[in-house]
Amino acid sequence: MSGSLYDVIIIGGGPAGCATAIALHQLGITKVLVVEGSDYSRERIGESIPPDTRGLFSRLGLWQVFEQQNHQRCLGSYSSWGSDDLGFNDFLFNPRGHGWHLDRLSFDRFMADEVRLRGIDFLSGVRFHQLNRDRQQQVTNIALTGSQSGEKQQQSCRFVVDASGRSASLARCIGARFKTQDNLLCVAGFFHRQELATDLALQHMTLLEAVEHGWWYSAHLPGDRIIAAFASDSEIILQHRLKQPEHWCRALAQTRHLGPALSPAKLPLSLHTWVAPSALLNPPAAEGWLAVGDAASCYDPISSQGIYKALLGGLNAAPAIAAWLQGDSRPLMDYRQSVGEAFINYLAQRAYFYQREQRWMQAAFWRKRHLASGIYQGEAATAVHE
Repeated sequence: MSGSLYDVIIIGGGPAGCATAIALHQLGITKVLVVEGSDYSRERIGESIPPDTRGLFSRLGLWQVFEQQNHQRCLGSYSSWGSDDLGFNDFLFNPRGHGWHLDRLSFDRFMADEVRLRGIDFLSGVRFHQLNRDRQQQVTNIALTGSQSGEKQQQSCRFVVDASGRSASLARCIGARFKTQDNLLCVAGFFHRQELATDLALQHMTLLEAVEHGWWYSAHLPGDRIIAAFASDSEIILQHRLKQPEHWCRALAQTRHLGPALSPAKLPLSLHTWVAPSALLNPPAAEGWLAVGDAASCYDPISSQGIYKALLGGLNAAPAIAAWLQGDSRPLMDYRQSVGEAFINYLAQRAYFYQREQRWMQAAFWRKRHLASGIYQGEAATAVHE
């Protein structure tokens, strides 16, 4: 493997990187290497995907094998947003059927296995270190390091894809930078469904509840577990000490719908935190490289578009890469433009959704998002056309 010249090297073996590799294989581009820093053993928090994802799986030739994975069905959602009442939205009349609560660890392994089954070279437990672009030879040299062994190696390619997630580690080496429009902090705990006095259909539904200082989300996970996550600004999390289980649980108990549904489950011994930005990479593509998935743009988790965006990004990236390899760079620039335009559309939808909540207009969390929505969209539009 070492020393050969690949057409494409993909840094990141998550859903976006694997979808890109599979879509390239469908176009006859097989001299591809996927590099993943993990060994797919670390637990990942689950994610819900909408029924329309079925169409993306079909385009990737994965629908039948995905269906056999037996991920938990998601029949719709409950929400208390803009009203104290609990509304209900189901997928009963969606022509594509139900959505899914993904077992993320299982799903990521599944995608990686499908890449390998197609004969595409795949390195796991190997991290991107740095790159050197030989513009005269039109070759990019990628330095890699074993995650555990520290062993170094070099691979070379004509085109490189950053699918490394929010770190965008490769794109940053090239000089691209994120323009962040908003930054949420999420704090989550896990419960066992057997401990609950009532189910509230949480096994097959998601629940979203707005509160004065942010919003709560819950969904079913593998192993009869339920995740409950609170999203807000970092300063609010700090002020209310919501990284501490006792304060987090006290805030959960004060919710109108989710708290009673999760009572009397045991107090989580620990909480998990992560940053959830709304950000656009500038630029998301240029000569000889592009970014895909969260490396290209990050969306608010309230959109539930992470996996969908990753798969769609891979499908859109592959034709642009294929054209560039054949000497036509115009589709690559079209891809760059499409990432920006999709982000602007996302910001508009996000602004509409947040503006529907009018109960706490003077609260810092909601006031910030009501006042800044137009500014966010203007800044994003400027970044797209730079």
